[in-house]
Order: sequence, then C-alpha cells, then structure tokens
Amino acid sequence: MSRRIMHFTCALAALSAFALLSADAKPKAPKPSQDLRIISVDTEGGAAVLFRTPEGKSMLIDTGFPPGAGGQRYLPGEPPFAPPMDADRIAAAAATLGITKLDYLVITHYHGDHLGGLEAVLAKLPVDTFIDHGPNREFPPANATPQQRANSTEARYPALVAAYQGHNHILAQTGNTLDVGSMHIQFVTADGKVPDAPLPGAGQANPDCAGVKTNSNSGGEENARSVGMLITFGKTRILYLGDLTWNKEIELLCPVNKVGKVDVYFVTGHGMSLSSSPPTRSLDPLVAIMQNGPLKGGDEAPINMVDSYPSIKGFWRTHYSIRYPALNGDPNYIANLDWVPDQAYSLNLDIAPGGGITVINSRNNFSKTYQARAEQ
Repeated sequence: MSRRIMHFTCALAALSAFALLSADAKPKAPKPSQDLRIISVDTEGGAAVLFRTPEGKSMLIDTGFPPGAGGQRYLPGEPPFAPPMDADRIAAAAATLGITKLDYLVITHYHGDHLGGLEAVLAKLPVDTFIDHGPNREFPPANATPQQRANSTEARYPALVAAYQGHNHILAQTGNTLDVGSMHIQFVTADGKVPDAPLPGAGQANPDCAGVKTNSNSGGEENARSVGMLITFGKTRILYLGDLTWNKEIELLCPVNKVGKVDVYFVTGHGMSLSSSPPTRSLDPLVAIMQNGPLKGGDEAPINMVDSYPSIKGFWRTHYSIRYPALNGDPNYIANLDWVPDQAYSLNLDIAPGGGITVINSRNNFSKTYQARAEQ
C-alpha cells in the first residue's frame, strides 16, 4: 500500500471513529469513579483541557481555535478534508465523560488559539461560571491590516464579556482559591501578577535563576497576563500556566520557587521558545503534557528543557513534531503521529485520590501509571 493511500485510509478511519463521538450523540453516563478525569483535547496547537471530578463537576480550560482556523494539516497531493471544529472535539470529549454542561470555563488569555472557539463551544455546552484575568491588555498596532484587527484580542474580548452577562463571573487574582468538587485550585498568576510570597511548603532557593537572561519576545502582551493555576486533587499537584512567558516564569520562580514541585505539568505556551525558561526546572514534574501542533510549538529548546527536568518520567505530546523529528522520542507518548488531517486523538489522565497518575494515549490505548510525590 502506498504512503498516500495508507494515510488517506487511516485518516478516514480516524474520522469515522471521531464521528461515533459526535457532539450530537447522547452522552453515556461514565462509570462511577473516585478519580479525577482529564482530557487534553487535540486542537492542532491550540489549547483546551477538560476536567471532570468524582462529584461530576466539570471545568474546561480554554476553547481552542475559532471555526475554520488553526493548524489543520494534510499531506501535499492529498484531497483536502473538511476538518471538524475544535468545539466539536471539545463536545465529543465532554460526551465521553458524561458532561452536558460546564460548571466552570476558564479563559487563560485572549489569543485566538485559546479564546477563539468560545462561541462555538457555548452553542454546544452551556456554562455556569466564567473565569478570566479581566480586561484585554493587548492592542493591534496602528498600521495593522483589517484582517489583523479582526483577529486581534481587542476584537475577540467583547464576545467573552457578552457571554458572561447574566452568569457567574470570577476575576482570577493571585492568592485566591476555588474548590471545584474535590479539586482545589490556587491562582498563581493572573493579569501579569505573581504571588508576593511562596505558597505553603514552597519557597526553596532556585539555583537555575543564577545568570538567567530575560527574553525580549513575549508573543504579545496577553501571554504574560495568562491565568495560571495550581490544581490539587488528593495527593497530586497539577500546574497549568496557559501561555505564561519566559520573563513571567522568572518572576514566579526566582529567586525562590513560589509554587514548589509539581507532579503533572502542562508545558507552558505549547512548548514554544517564548516560555520554558531554565528556572522551570525547579518545578521538577514527574509527568509533562505538551499541547503542541505538528508545526506549532514543540520547539527544540523547550523539548530539551523538559527532558532535563530531574524527575521527569513521562513526557507526553499531543502531536508529532514535523520540524524536529529526532526529538519526538517514543511514539507511544505522542497522540497524533503524522501529517494526517484531524485525527483528533487526545491525551487522557486518570488521577486517583491516593496519588496514582495514569496517562492514556487515545490513539493506541498505551498507558503508564506514575505515583505522585506525596505517595512516594
């Protein structure tokens, strides 16, 4: 079988399987579980992570790209596909967890790969409570083209304001906390601010701060304003920082680590070189999840940085990297392997209250189980 035919056949099979999880299908009730369920949805280099607590409470972080945008790819010479929206993928993931509404929707910041899918998601999943960092802080330059203005955060932010009218709305602030069922959240960054003092148990001196240089490229002001959360479930600590920038990482982790060590780390900024500064080594996660696309994120320096974390046992990625094939590692740890359109395979996490962390690759059901530090 030729590579072209094989890829076409695999893509059709993947799309057929995805169709079985259509957002229009009635969701099946999940089996009763005392575990926290997490799905890192493939948004082709955007961001969308769904949580379901044992009590049935739900939270979505970010909404991926708007319809028709994003990192859809197909092999040169192959017939084009009509890829499903990121919102469809999010709704399909929700269906597998028995979620019909979102108790909380967190928008880390207002770039199109995080906020863009908002209205399409709301058309499928109603939301009770919205969480964000406050007013948009990024504006297009005076010489921006009409298209650039239409895609700017200034143009996108009003849709969020309109969406939370008549709903609960939480303005994330560092130091504040929130309980979602048995999941405890501490906001560690928001609107460019970091905690004044270390969290309880944190505050260790960070040797990787010595001589570290700042990065002049932030990718836009909104990245630095990202809502960052330390999520604790049972004995497991999970860190999600959105697209927090290199310089803000330094503020959070230098001269002392204000967060402490974590067990699960969602690699900041899709694994782009705008983040993953040397001080992040002090986070020392056991498991890293990178929400990259085939051509977006997964940059060489961040991959090498994550590989250098002292206690890393599992480095999982949403996509195979086209640009750095030598750095991809074991394919079992990669949800979507090649330049085939919209396979939409996710990385799923099942976290037990006692500290068991199981990561499952939905492409092949390959899984690994780790133990949170508190249980080691």
